[in-house]
Amino acid sequence: MVSPELPVLEPAVAPGKVIGLGHLPRLIRDPFGFFASLAEVGEVVKLLIGPKPIYFVTSPELVRSVLGTGGEVFHRGRIFDKASKIFGNGVIVAEGEGHRRQRRLLQPAFGRQRIASYVPAMRAAVERGSAQWRHGAMLDIPRVTHEMAVDSLVHSLFKADLADEASEQIMAAFPGVVSGIMAHTLYPADWMERLPIAVNRRYQKSADGIRSVVDEVIARSAASDSADASLLNVLIAAHEREAGFDGNQLRDEIVTLLIAGSETVATTLAWVLHEIARHPEVERQLVEELATELGDTPVQYSDLGRLPVLDRVLKEALRMHTPNWLLTRRIDAPATLGRYRLPAGAEVGFSITALHRDPRMFESPQVFRPDRWLDENLASYSGGSFIPFGVGKHRCPGDTFAWAELGVGVATILKEWHLAHRPGAKVRELPMVTVQPSGLQMVAERRSAA
Repeated sequence: MVSPELPVLEPAVAPGKVIGLGHLPRLIRDPFGFFASLAEVGEVVKLLIGPKPIYFVTSPELVRSVLGTGGEVFHRGRIFDKASKIFGNGVIVAEGEGHRRQRRLLQPAFGRQRIASYVPAMRAAVERGSAQWRHGAMLDIPRVTHEMAVDSLVHSLFKADLADEASEQIMAAFPGVVSGIMAHTLYPADWMERLPIAVNRRYQKSADGIRSVVDEVIARSAASDSADASLLNVLIAAHEREAGFDGNQLRDEIVTLLIAGSETVATTLAWVLHEIARHPEVERQLVEELATELGDTPVQYSDLGRLPVLDRVLKEALRMHTPNWLLTRRIDAPATLGRYRLPAGAEVGFSITALHRDPRMFESPQVFRPDRWLDENLASYSGGSFIPFGVGKHRCPGDTFAWAELGVGVATILKEWHLAHRPGAKVRELPMVTVQPSGLQMVAERRSAA
């Protein structure tokens, strides 16, 4: 709603427009610096991707309005359209009644007892991955964490014999998927998606490959009389009892969980390890807490609630390195957002990453400071500014699964290993579908050897 005493405004156009390309060069060159500069222009700012306008929202209050109370007006936008080639009609791209039904069907798979039952598979995936490390070995951390996240999720989704076969094929398809979604989102013209160039061919091939693997695993699982309590079994049961939840929809949900679930967790885990290595005192506190609370026993789901240092470290890493650097919504009819007039068909964009680094919301936002999440310090920021999993009806349905996976991953690695940056390494942010840590290579040092 707009206050009657305040005039309705037209969003200002962001500076730095290039003829024919709009703001695409600035967006590609330095997206985070560009987004940060827009807060000075207005709460809603008009950008151009080629000839196509995007109305970029810089205010956390208006972002929450788009995600929460604006749910019936603001629908999935461009980036979700481009992701549908791989996700089909999965829960993160679905709308309306279909989305509500899919969330309801997924809920049993993410209850507290279910999450607790997945933790052994999460922990075993990290142990399998780290068992291959050697003292003094150089690790490509983004690849390591992606392998662990895919392994963890596949073994939570599928029975073990099927999971081992599927992991390698799914992992191989990841690069083509994440580069393809972002390339298609930023193309100035939709016809560019049909060009026979490498990025388009890889995206199609990767999408087809993952969907084929999932179809095969579903068919073999459905034919099995095993009573294993896998996440897939929960969804197959829903598929069998729910009208309209057909085989295609079942496949779309599994693919969505595999890609969206493992990509965000893997990227966040890599950034957590990066920040821990940069802050020795934080690592010391974490290792001490794990030794005191867990001793020699492996971490369980029930342990996560009594590891406050770990909790603060994960929150701070999610604040500084929220994976979702660009999200979009679309409106069908003219609307107002705050004081701003938006035309029918407007594409609305926002960045949770940019909001979490806004100095108006967080003091010294570029500083990794887990203690900002101590109870006595929480009054210094607006609680509504921290939304790593979104808000409203489209909040990430697997947020508790992701949180458990991150906690189990960090606790399992740190009990056995110290990771140090490769001397001279320069880590930079690479905005793909998620914000990847490019150049993050680390030396593995076994704590017992040290």
